[in-house]
Amino acid sequence: MKMVLKRLSFSREFLLVGTAAVLGVLLVVGLWVGHQIEDRVAHRAAHVAAIYVERILAAQVGDWPEHATLSAEIHEALDRVFIDGTLRSTVLGFKLWTRDGRVIYSGNHDQIGRNYPVEGILTAAFAGEVQSRIHEPENSREPDVKPGPGTRLMEIYVPLRSGATGQIVAVAEFEHSMDAMESDIRSSQIRAWAMLVFCALLVYLLMFSRVRRASNTITEQQRTLQKQLLQLRQAFVDNHRMRQRLSEAGAQTTMLSEQYLNRVAADLHDGPAQELAYALLRFDDLAVACRGCTAAERGPQRDQGAIHQALSTSLAELRSIAAGLGVPGIADLSLAETAHNALDDAECQSACSAKAEIDETLGPASLALKITVYRVIRESLANCWRYAGAVVPEVRVRRHGAEVIMEIIDQGCGFDPAVALASGRLGLLFMRERVRLAGGVFEIDSAPGRGTTIRARIPLSQG
Repeated sequence: MKMVLKRLSFSREFLLVGTAAVLGVLLVVGLWVGHQIEDRVAHRAAHVAAIYVERILAAQVGDWPEHATLSAEIHEALDRVFIDGTLRSTVLGFKLWTRDGRVIYSGNHDQIGRNYPVEGILTAAFAGEVQSRIHEPENSREPDVKPGPGTRLMEIYVPLRSGATGQIVAVAEFEHSMDAMESDIRSSQIRAWAMLVFCALLVYLLMFSRVRRASNTITEQQRTLQKQLLQLRQAFVDNHRMRQRLSEAGAQTTMLSEQYLNRVAADLHDGPAQELAYALLRFDDLAVACRGCTAAERGPQRDQGAIHQALSTSLAELRSIAAGLGVPGIADLSLAETAHNALDDAECQSACSAKAEIDETLGPASLALKITVYRVIRESLANCWRYAGAVVPEVRVRRHGAEVIMEIIDQGCGFDPAVALASGRLGLLFMRERVRLAGGVFEIDSAPGRGTTIRARIPLSQG
Protein backbone atom coordinates (compact mmCIF):
# COMPACT_ATOMS: atom_id res chain seq x y z
CA MET A 1 0.00 0.00 0.00
CA LYS A 2 2.83 2.39 0.86
CA MET A 3 4.50 1.69 -2.49
CA VAL A 4 1.23 2.45 -4.30
CA LEU A 5 0.82 5.76 -2.43
CA LYS A 6 4.41 6.77 -3.20
CA ARG A 7 3.74 6.43 -6.92
CA LEU A 8 0.71 8.74 -6.76
CA SER A 9 0.81 12.50 -6.86
CA PHE A 10 -0.07 14.41 -3.72
CA SER A 11 -3.52 15.36 -5.06
CA ARG A 12 -4.36 11.79 -6.08
CA GLU A 13 -3.12 10.50 -2.75
CA PHE A 14 -5.37 13.05 -1.03
CA LEU A 15 -8.25 12.02 -3.30
CA LEU A 16 -7.81 8.37 -2.34
CA VAL A 17 -7.13 8.77 1.36
CA GLY A 18 -9.44 11.77 1.79
CA THR A 19 -12.37 10.01 0.15
CA ALA A 20 -11.98 7.02 2.45
CA ALA A 21 -11.65 9.29 5.49
CA VAL A 22 -14.67 11.44 4.53
CA LEU A 23 -16.82 8.37 3.88
CA GLY A 24 -15.77 6.91 7.21
CA VAL A 25 -16.54 10.15 9.06
CA LEU A 26 -19.85 10.53 7.20
CA LEU A 27 -20.84 7.00 8.16
CA VAL A 28 -20.00 7.49 11.84
CA VAL A 29 -21.54 10.96 12.11
CA GLY A 30 -24.57 9.97 10.04
CA LEU A 31 -25.30 6.95 12.21
CA TRP A 32 -24.83 9.02 15.34
CA VAL A 33 -27.10 11.81 14.06
CA GLY A 34 -29.74 9.26 12.98
CA HIS A 35 -29.62 7.66 16.38
CA GLN A 36 -29.90 11.06 18.05
CA ILE A 37 -32.93 11.95 15.88
CA GLU A 38 -34.60 8.68 16.83
CA ASP A 39 -33.83 9.24 20.52
CA ARG A 40 -35.13 12.80 20.45
CA VAL A 41 -38.33 11.73 18.69
CA ALA A 42 -38.86 8.95 21.22
CA HIS A 43 -38.11 11.30 24.11
CA ARG A 44 -40.53 13.92 22.85
CA ALA A 45 -43.20 11.30 22.15
CA ALA A 46 -42.68 9.86 25.62
CA HIS A 47 -43.29 13.20 27.34
CA VAL A 48 -46.36 13.90 25.22
CA ALA A 49 -47.65 10.40 25.92
CA ALA A 50 -46.91 10.81 29.62
CA ILE A 51 -49.10 13.91 29.82
CA TYR A 52 -51.80 12.16 27.83
CA VAL A 53 -51.71 9.04 30.05
CA GLU A 54 -51.68 11.07 33.24
CA ARG A 55 -54.80 12.92 32.11
CA ILE A 56 -56.56 9.67 31.16
CA LEU A 57 -55.68 8.06 34.48
CA ALA A 58 -56.65 11.18 36.40
CA ALA A 59 -60.01 11.13 34.67
CA GLN A 60 -60.58 7.43 35.31
CA VAL A 61 -58.83 6.83 38.64
CA GLY A 62 -58.76 10.24 40.24
CA ASP A 63 -56.28 10.66 43.04
CA TRP A 64 -54.04 7.63 43.39
CA PRO A 65 -54.36 5.85 46.73
CA GLU A 66 -51.18 5.55 48.72
CA HIS A 67 -51.10 1.75 48.40
CA ALA A 68 -51.94 1.74 44.63
CA THR A 69 -54.98 -0.52 44.76
CA LEU A 70 -57.67 -0.46 42.05
CA SER A 71 -61.34 -1.22 42.43
CA ALA A 72 -63.44 -3.24 39.96
CA GLU A 73 -65.03 -0.05 38.70
CA ILE A 74 -61.61 1.42 37.85
CA HIS A 75 -60.66 -1.80 36.05
CA GLU A 76 -63.77 -1.57 33.93
CA ALA A 77 -63.14 2.08 33.18
CA LEU A 78 -59.56 1.34 32.06
CA ASP A 79 -60.81 -1.56 29.90
CA ARG A 80 -63.14 0.79 28.13
CA VAL A 81 -60.23 3.10 27.32
CA PHE A 82 -57.40 0.68 26.43
CA ILE A 83 -59.29 -2.42 25.24
CA ASP A 84 -62.57 -1.27 23.81
CA GLY A 85 -61.59 2.34 22.95
CA THR A 86 -59.88 3.97 19.99
CA LEU A 87 -56.43 3.71 21.60
CA ARG A 88 -56.41 -0.03 20.92
CA SER A 89 -55.12 0.61 17.37
CA THR A 90 -51.99 2.44 18.55
CA VAL A 91 -51.49 1.38 22.17
CA LEU A 92 -50.63 -2.30 21.95
CA GLY A 93 -50.15 -2.82 25.64
CA PHE A 94 -50.88 -1.05 28.92
CA LYS A 95 -49.83 -2.03 32.46
CA LEU A 96 -49.80 -0.53 35.91
CA TRP A 97 -46.90 -1.56 38.14
CA THR A 98 -46.41 -1.35 41.90
CA ARG A 99 -43.04 -0.92 43.55
CA ASP A 100 -42.75 -4.63 44.29
CA GLY A 101 -43.07 -5.51 40.58
CA ARG A 102 -46.69 -6.58 40.70
CA VAL A 103 -48.99 -5.87 37.77
CA ILE A 104 -52.22 -4.35 39.15
CA TYR A 105 -53.72 -3.71 35.72
CA SER A 106 -53.03 -4.95 32.19
CA GLY A 107 -54.87 -4.96 28.90
CA ASN A 108 -54.19 -8.68 29.00
CA HIS A 109 -56.13 -9.67 32.14
CA ASP A 110 -54.11 -12.89 32.49
CA GLN A 111 -51.11 -10.78 33.57
CA ILE A 112 -52.94 -9.01 36.42
CA GLY A 113 -51.48 -10.05 39.75
CA ARG A 114 -48.23 -11.40 38.30
CA ASN A 115 -44.90 -10.34 39.76
CA TYR A 116 -41.83 -9.47 37.65
CA PRO A 117 -38.35 -8.35 38.69
CA VAL A 118 -38.02 -4.56 38.97
CA GLU A 119 -34.99 -3.71 36.81
CA GLY A 120 -33.73 -1.55 34.00
CA ILE A 121 -35.82 1.40 32.94
CA LEU A 122 -38.64 0.29 35.29
CA THR A 123 -36.32 1.02 38.19
CA ALA A 124 -35.48 4.41 36.66
CA ALA A 125 -39.19 5.18 36.30
CA PHE A 126 -39.80 4.47 40.00
CA ALA A 127 -36.97 6.93 40.66
CA GLY A 128 -39.19 9.68 39.22
CA GLU A 129 -38.18 10.13 35.54
CA VAL A 130 -40.28 9.38 32.47
CA GLN A 131 -38.50 6.60 30.56
CA SER A 132 -38.79 5.42 26.96
CA ARG A 133 -37.10 3.04 24.57
CA ILE A 134 -37.59 1.74 21.05
CA HIS A 135 -37.19 -2.00 20.58
CA GLU A 136 -38.18 -4.96 18.48
CA PRO A 137 -41.39 -6.91 19.35
CA GLU A 138 -39.47 -10.00 20.43
CA ASN A 139 -37.80 -7.93 23.17
CA SER A 140 -41.20 -6.87 24.61
CA ARG A 141 -42.49 -8.16 27.92
CA GLU A 142 -45.65 -10.03 26.82
CA PRO A 143 -47.51 -7.32 24.85
CA ASP A 144 -51.30 -7.28 25.10
CA VAL A 145 -51.69 -7.31 21.32
CA LYS A 146 -49.18 -8.96 18.96
CA PRO A 147 -47.90 -6.33 16.50
CA GLY A 148 -47.69 -6.86 12.78
CA PRO A 149 -44.47 -8.00 11.05
CA GLY A 150 -41.74 -5.35 10.83
CA THR A 151 -43.40 -3.13 13.42
CA ARG A 152 -41.16 -1.68 16.09
CA LEU A 153 -42.49 -0.75 19.51
CA MET A 154 -41.84 2.16 21.83
CA GLU A 155 -42.14 1.46 25.55
CA ILE A 156 -43.03 4.44 27.76
CA TYR A 157 -42.93 4.36 31.58
CA VAL A 158 -44.74 7.15 33.43
CA PRO A 159 -44.32 7.56 37.24
CA LEU A 160 -47.63 8.02 39.10
CA ARG A 161 -47.63 9.96 42.39
CA SER A 162 -49.96 9.93 45.34
CA GLY A 163 -51.89 13.16 45.66
CA ALA A 164 -51.61 13.12 49.45
CA THR A 165 -47.88 12.50 49.91
CA GLY A 166 -46.41 13.11 46.44
CA GLN A 167 -44.67 9.75 46.59
CA ILE A 168 -44.45 7.53 43.51
CA VAL A 169 -46.83 4.66 44.17
CA ALA A 170 -47.10 3.13 40.69
CA VAL A 171 -45.69 3.25 37.16
CA ALA A 172 -47.84 3.18 34.04
CA GLU A 173 -46.28 1.27 31.14
CA PHE A 174 -47.68 1.31 27.67
CA GLU A 175 -46.31 0.09 24.37
CA HIS A 176 -46.91 2.28 21.37
CA SER A 177 -46.62 1.26 17.74
CA MET A 178 -43.88 3.13 15.82
CA ASP A 179 -45.65 2.84 12.48
CA ALA A 180 -46.93 6.41 12.60
CA MET A 181 -43.57 7.84 13.64
CA GLU A 182 -41.25 5.73 11.46
CA SER A 183 -41.90 7.85 8.39
CA ASP A 184 -41.21 11.08 10.32
CA ILE A 185 -38.00 9.65 11.78
CA ARG A 186 -36.85 8.35 8.41
CA SER A 187 -37.63 11.65 6.71
CA SER A 188 -35.65 13.57 9.37
CA GLN A 189 -32.75 11.15 9.05
CA ILE A 190 -32.71 11.47 5.26
CA ARG A 191 -32.67 15.27 5.52
CA ALA A 192 -29.87 15.08 8.07
CA TRP A 193 -27.89 12.69 5.85
CA ALA A 194 -28.41 14.95 2.85
CA MET A 195 -27.19 17.98 4.78
CA LEU A 196 -24.15 16.07 6.07
CA VAL A 197 -23.28 14.80 2.61
CA PHE A 198 -23.68 18.25 1.09
CA CYS A 199 -21.53 19.96 3.74
CA ALA A 200 -18.89 17.22 3.63
CA LEU A 201 -18.79 17.33 -0.18
CA LEU A 202 -18.53 21.12 -0.18
CA VAL A 203 -15.67 21.11 2.35
CA TYR A 204 -14.00 18.22 0.57
CA LEU A 205 -14.13 19.97 -2.82
CA LEU A 206 -12.74 23.17 -1.33
CA MET A 207 -9.91 21.29 0.33
CA PHE A 208 -9.25 19.23 -2.78
CA SER A 209 -9.01 22.36 -4.93
CA ARG A 210 -6.40 23.79 -2.57
CA VAL A 211 -4.56 20.49 -2.35
CA ARG A 212 -4.67 20.13 -6.13
CA ARG A 213 -3.10 23.55 -6.57
CA ALA A 214 -0.46 22.77 -3.95
CA SER A 215 0.14 19.36 -5.54
CA ASN A 216 0.69 20.92 -8.96
CA THR A 217 3.17 23.36 -7.43
CA ILE A 218 4.97 20.54 -5.61
CA THR A 219 5.02 18.39 -8.76
CA GLU A 220 6.50 21.25 -10.77
CA GLN A 221 9.08 21.91 -8.07
CA GLN A 222 9.93 18.20 -7.98
CA ARG A 223 10.47 18.20 -11.72
CA THR A 224 12.67 21.26 -11.45
CA LEU A 225 14.62 19.73 -8.56
CA GLN A 226 15.02 16.43 -10.41
CA LYS A 227 16.30 18.30 -13.44
CA GLN A 228 18.72 20.26 -11.26
CA LEU A 229 19.72 17.05 -9.50
CA LEU A 230 20.49 15.41 -12.82
CA GLN A 231 22.53 18.46 -13.81
CA LEU A 232 24.38 18.40 -10.48
CA ARG A 233 24.96 14.67 -10.82
CA GLN A 234 26.34 15.15 -14.32
CA ALA A 235 28.47 18.04 -13.07
CA PHE A 236 29.71 15.83 -10.23
CA VAL A 237 30.61 13.08 -12.69
CA ASP A 238 32.36 15.60 -14.94
CA ASN A 239 34.15 17.11 -11.96
CA HIS A 240 35.23 13.65 -10.79
CA ARG A 241 36.54 12.84 -14.25
CA MET A 242 38.33 16.19 -14.38
CA ARG A 243 39.90 15.54 -10.97
CA GLN A 244 41.04 12.14 -12.16
CA ARG A 245 42.53 13.69 -15.27
CA LEU A 246 44.21 16.44 -13.24
CA SER A 247 45.57 13.87 -10.81
CA GLU A 248 46.83 11.75 -13.68
CA ALA A 249 48.30 14.84 -15.30
CA GLY A 250 49.93 15.84 -12.01
CA ALA A 251 51.43 12.37 -11.58
CA GLN A 252 52.63 12.41 -15.17
CA THR A 253 54.08 15.90 -14.71
CA THR A 254 55.89 14.79 -11.55
CA MET A 255 57.40 11.77 -13.29
CA LEU A 256 58.35 13.82 -16.35
CA SER A 257 59.96 16.45 -14.13
CA GLU A 258 61.88 13.73 -12.32
CA GLN A 259 62.96 12.21 -15.61
CA TYR A 260 64.06 15.64 -16.77
CA LEU A 261 66.03 16.19 -13.57
CA ASN A 262 67.66 12.78 -13.95
CA ARG A 263 68.56 13.66 -17.51
CA VAL A 264 70.00 17.02 -16.44
CA ALA A 265 71.97 15.27 -13.72
CA ALA A 266 73.30 12.74 -16.23
CA ASP A 267 74.14 15.49 -18.70
CA LEU A 268 75.98 17.46 -16.02
CA HIS A 269 77.86 14.39 -14.91
CA ASP A 270 78.75 13.22 -18.40
CA GLY A 271 79.34 16.67 -19.92
CA PRO A 272 80.65 19.63 -17.88
CA ALA A 273 81.82 17.44 -15.00
CA GLN A 274 83.95 15.32 -17.31
CA GLU A 275 85.32 18.40 -19.03
CA LEU A 276 86.26 19.93 -15.67
CA ALA A 277 87.92 16.69 -14.60
CA TYR A 278 89.89 16.61 -17.84
CA ALA A 279 90.94 20.26 -17.36
CA LEU A 280 92.17 19.45 -13.84
CA LEU A 281 94.25 16.55 -15.18
CA ARG A 282 95.81 18.86 -17.76
CA PHE A 283 96.62 21.36 -15.00
CA ASP A 284 98.36 18.57 -13.08
CA ASP A 285 100.48 17.81 -16.18
CA LEU A 286 101.37 21.51 -16.55
CA ALA A 287 102.36 21.71 -12.89
CA VAL A 288 104.76 18.77 -13.34
CA ALA A 289 106.22 20.34 -16.48
CA CYS A 290 106.84 23.69 -14.70
CA ARG A 291 108.87 22.28 -11.81
CA GLY A 292 112.09 23.03 -13.67
CA CYS A 293 111.10 26.54 -14.68
CA THR A 294 113.05 29.67 -13.62
CA ALA A 295 111.82 32.06 -10.95
CA ALA A 296 110.55 34.45 -13.59
CA GLU A 297 108.63 31.68 -15.21
CA ARG A 298 107.07 30.54 -11.89
CA GLY A 299 105.01 33.73 -11.50
CA PRO A 300 102.20 32.51 -13.77
CA GLN A 301 102.37 29.16 -11.94
CA ARG A 302 100.72 30.77 -8.88
CA ASP A 303 97.80 31.85 -11.09
CA GLN A 304 97.56 28.31 -12.36
CA GLY A 305 97.19 27.10 -8.75
CA ALA A 306 94.27 29.49 -8.12
CA ILE A 307 92.58 28.34 -11.32
CA HIS A 308 93.13 24.72 -10.29
CA GLN A 309 91.47 25.37 -6.92
CA ALA A 310 88.50 27.09 -8.56
CA LEU A 311 88.07 24.22 -11.00
CA SER A 312 88.21 21.65 -8.18
CA THR A 313 85.59 23.52 -6.18
CA SER A 314 83.34 23.88 -9.24
CA LEU A 315 83.66 20.17 -9.99
CA ALA A 316 82.68 19.23 -6.43
CA GLU A 317 79.67 21.55 -6.49
CA LEU A 318 78.62 20.31 -9.93
CA ARG A 319 78.79 16.69 -8.78
CA SER A 320 76.79 17.60 -5.66
CA ILE A 321 74.11 19.32 -7.75
CA ALA A 322 73.94 16.36 -10.12
CA ALA A 323 73.61 13.96 -7.19
CA GLY A 324 70.77 16.02 -5.72
CA LEU A 325 68.83 16.21 -8.96
CA GLY A 326 68.32 12.51 -9.43
CA VAL A 327 66.69 9.90 -7.16
CA PRO A 328 68.24 6.60 -8.23
CA GLY A 329 66.44 3.33 -7.44
CA ILE A 330 63.27 4.92 -6.06
CA ALA A 331 61.01 2.91 -8.36
CA ASP A 332 61.79 -0.33 -6.46
CA LEU A 333 61.21 1.12 -2.96
CA SER A 334 58.06 1.06 -0.82
CA LEU A 335 56.64 4.32 0.46
CA ALA A 336 58.12 3.76 3.93
CA GLU A 337 61.52 2.92 2.41
CA THR A 338 61.30 6.05 0.26
CA ALA A 339 60.76 8.18 3.39
CA HIS A 340 63.75 6.52 5.11
CA ASN A 341 65.87 7.00 1.98
CA ALA A 342 64.98 10.71 1.83
CA LEU A 343 65.91 11.12 5.51
CA ASP A 344 69.24 9.27 5.09
CA ASP A 345 70.20 11.23 1.96
CA ALA A 346 69.41 14.53 3.69
CA GLU A 347 71.50 13.61 6.73
CA CYS A 348 74.43 12.48 4.58
CA GLN A 349 74.38 15.64 2.48
CA SER A 350 74.15 18.06 5.41
CA ALA A 351 75.97 16.02 8.09
CA CYS A 352 73.04 16.77 10.44
CA SER A 353 70.62 14.39 12.20
CA ALA A 354 66.84 14.19 12.60
CA LYS A 355 64.31 12.11 14.54
CA ALA A 356 62.03 9.84 12.52
CA GLU A 357 58.63 8.27 13.16
CA ILE A 358 57.67 6.45 9.94
CA ASP A 359 54.76 4.03 9.52
CA GLU A 360 56.36 0.82 8.24
CA THR A 361 53.02 -0.43 6.88
CA LEU A 362 53.21 2.09 4.04
CA GLY A 363 53.84 -0.31 1.18
CA PRO A 364 53.88 0.01 -2.61
CA ALA A 365 52.78 3.32 -4.08
CA SER A 366 52.83 5.14 -7.39
CA LEU A 367 56.12 6.54 -8.57
CA ALA A 368 54.68 10.08 -8.55
CA LEU A 369 53.66 9.75 -4.88
CA LYS A 370 57.06 8.39 -3.83
CA ILE A 371 58.84 11.19 -5.67
CA THR A 372 56.62 13.78 -3.96
CA VAL A 373 57.25 12.27 -0.50
CA TYR A 374 61.00 12.12 -1.16
CA ARG A 375 61.25 15.70 -2.40
CA VAL A 376 59.09 17.20 0.40
CA ILE A 377 61.15 15.50 3.13
CA ARG A 378 64.47 16.48 1.53
CA GLU A 379 63.47 20.09 0.92
CA SER A 380 61.86 20.52 4.36
CA LEU A 381 64.93 19.18 6.17
CA ALA A 382 67.24 21.32 4.01
CA ASN A 383 65.23 24.45 4.92
CA CYS A 384 65.20 23.47 8.58
CA TRP A 385 68.96 23.02 8.83
CA ARG A 386 69.53 26.15 6.75
CA TYR A 387 67.23 28.56 8.65
CA ALA A 388 66.18 27.03 12.00
CA GLY A 389 69.62 26.91 13.57
CA ALA A 390 71.08 24.11 15.71
CA VAL A 391 67.89 22.09 16.20
CA VAL A 392 67.02 18.43 15.65
CA PRO A 393 63.89 18.27 13.48
CA GLU A 394 61.33 15.47 13.70
CA VAL A 395 59.94 13.66 10.65
CA ARG A 396 56.57 11.89 10.93
CA VAL A 397 55.08 9.87 8.10
CA ARG A 398 51.86 7.94 8.79
CA ARG A 399 48.78 6.54 7.14
CA HIS A 400 45.39 8.17 7.88
CA GLY A 401 42.55 6.43 6.09
CA ALA A 402 43.19 6.70 2.37
CA GLU A 403 45.88 9.38 2.79
CA VAL A 404 49.50 9.61 3.79
CA ILE A 405 50.34 12.47 6.15
CA MET A 406 53.83 13.94 6.40
CA GLU A 407 54.89 16.31 9.14
CA ILE A 408 58.35 17.88 9.47
CA ILE A 409 58.58 19.71 12.80
CA ASP A 410 61.31 21.89 14.23
CA GLN A 411 61.57 24.13 17.27
CA GLY A 412 63.58 26.81 15.51
CA CYS A 413 63.06 30.54 15.19
CA GLY A 414 60.04 30.22 12.88
CA PHE A 415 58.86 32.67 10.21
CA ASP A 416 55.79 34.25 8.67
CA PRO A 417 54.52 31.83 5.95
CA ALA A 418 52.69 34.55 3.99
CA VAL A 419 55.77 36.72 3.82
CA ALA A 420 57.97 33.75 2.90
CA LEU A 421 55.71 32.63 0.05
CA ALA A 422 55.30 36.19 -1.21
CA SER A 423 59.07 36.66 -1.23
CA GLY A 424 59.36 33.80 -3.75
CA ARG A 425 61.25 31.20 -1.69
CA LEU A 426 61.50 28.49 -4.31
CA GLY A 427 61.77 25.60 -1.86
CA LEU A 428 58.36 26.28 -0.27
CA LEU A 429 56.73 27.05 -3.63
CA PHE A 430 58.06 23.85 -5.22
CA MET A 431 56.89 21.73 -2.27
CA ARG A 432 53.42 23.25 -2.38
CA GLU A 433 53.07 22.73 -6.12
CA ARG A 434 54.37 19.15 -5.93
CA VAL A 435 51.78 18.30 -3.26
CA ARG A 436 48.99 19.99 -5.23
CA LEU A 437 49.94 18.11 -8.40
CA ALA A 438 49.63 14.88 -6.38
CA GLY A 439 46.08 15.88 -5.36
CA GLY A 440 47.03 16.74 -1.78
CA VAL A 441 46.98 19.64 0.64
CA PHE A 442 50.10 21.51 1.72
CA GLU A 443 50.13 23.50 4.98
CA ILE A 444 52.70 25.62 6.80
CA ASP A 445 52.18 26.24 10.52
CA SER A 446 54.74 28.73 11.72
CA ALA A 447 55.23 32.09 13.35
CA PRO A 448 58.30 34.03 14.45
CA GLY A 449 59.62 32.62 17.72
CA ARG A 450 57.62 29.35 17.94
CA GLY A 451 59.03 26.90 15.41
CA THR A 452 57.66 25.47 12.18
CA THR A 453 55.53 22.51 11.09
CA ILE A 454 55.38 21.52 7.43
CA ARG A 455 52.33 19.29 6.87
CA ALA A 456 51.25 17.54 3.67
CA ARG A 457 48.21 15.28 3.13
CA ILE A 458 48.31 13.27 -0.10
CA PRO A 459 45.90 10.54 -1.34
CA LEU A 460 47.51 7.11 -1.44
CA SER A 461 45.62 6.33 -4.64
CA GLN A 462 46.87 8.46 -7.49
CA GLY A 463 44.64 9.05 -10.51
